[in-house]
Amino acid sequence: MSLLIHGGIVVTSHRVGPATLYVEGERIARVGKASAKSAETFNANGLLIFPGVVDAHVHFALPVAGTRSADDFHTGSLAAAAGGVTTFIDFTLGHPEVSLPEAVERRLSEARVSVVDYSFHAEMVGWRPERLWEIPAVRELGVRSFKFYLAYSDSGRRTSLGDLKVAMEAIREIGGVAMVHAEADELVDQKGGPFPWARPALSEEVAIAEVGILARRTHCTTYVAHISSASGLSALLSARSAGAPLLGETCPHYLLLDESVYSRPDGHLFSVTPPLRTREDQEALWRSLARRRLQAVATDHCPFTRAQKDPYREHPERIPSGLPGVETLLPLLFSAGVGSGRLRPSDLAWLLSEGPARAFGLWPKKGAVQPNSDADLVFIDPKATWTIHAKDLHMAVDFSPYEGFSVRGKIVGVLSRGEWVYRDGEILARPGRGKFIPWQK
Repeated sequence: MSLLIHGGIVVTSHRVGPATLYVEGERIARVGKASAKSAETFNANGLLIFPGVVDAHVHFALPVAGTRSADDFHTGSLAAAAGGVTTFIDFTLGHPEVSLPEAVERRLSEARVSVVDYSFHAEMVGWRPERLWEIPAVRELGVRSFKFYLAYSDSGRRTSLGDLKVAMEAIREIGGVAMVHAEADELVDQKGGPFPWARPALSEEVAIAEVGILARRTHCTTYVAHISSASGLSALLSARSAGAPLLGETCPHYLLLDESVYSRPDGHLFSVTPPLRTREDQEALWRSLARRRLQAVATDHCPFTRAQKDPYREHPERIPSGLPGVETLLPLLFSAGVGSGRLRPSDLAWLLSEGPARAFGLWPKKGAVQPNSDADLVFIDPKATWTIHAKDLHMAVDFSPYEGFSVRGKIVGVLSRGEWVYRDGEILARPGRGKFIPWQK
């Protein structure tokens, strides 16, 4: 299919301005002055056109605390499509008895129902240095990012600093990225659950400092996931100043929610790890985004229904930890960031598209608006207003942490590889049309 898009304002990380886009098949053929007599046309007057969002951190069909996250690869990708997320990066399910290549193959099979494109991080749960061969082996499968936990020793997920150093040296050799859940296990009260009194900001600060030293010594590019605090951010920036190749991510819930929600009658529904922090932490994170000191805002989408969390209201150590967000990422960041003047539209294109695509080897196939890039585009009406209600969203969960939020800026259309997957409130994508996108060589 050929599509000529005219009249809109194209937003990239370095430019905002009018441009005509010509899409040929799955890719962008021309940007600028373009015409095609036989092409379908789309009038984007009054709309902003962003590159498709790359959500670099989601958990679909993830086993947690005896249950499973509410969205699988079908429902989760539907929610992604409606939210302008045209590529997501999920995780393999690490296990001491399952090799990394086998874990990748299993998740590839599960993800085949996705309606948008996807990639994977290899989860290093149970990995040991004697399995070093597995790291270059998964590179051949198109995976070069590897997830480590410095917490959760009680469930066997923690990687020791010694094993982490060995792995980082191997990851550097294949040109990959180490992704780290940075909480110092010794500073966490496992029985206190996913709340700030049990998982203090100090645990994040210490873990990021440790990771920074290892990254500097091994020269391994390292991506710190879901930074929640000003002190954690400071540790990242200090390590980077000392020469550590560190990249950082935060999430919408750390920007828009604070620890006061835990005092609500339904406060247990906001359980997430790391936990929500203070308003001062929020402001520090917003300032870092405006200066592009972080690589990405991702959702850590890991949703649970009320029925999954309610039974453990009085048992914090057993409550499943995680919040939904893949469908509301772009609208919330546009409204609270661009709409408030905290961010420029071009900053949003960096944080939600180009930044994560570059971090995980998907650029310029993904996250770009330029010739030969995939025609992944999101059309936003910047003047439209709406209110978030869980019942109106497409995720398979009856709770949104942003319930009742008034949002300025509405997604009216989403193209994924040149195909309309969402338009005027209707999901048009079919199950299985999403493709696995390997790390670009």
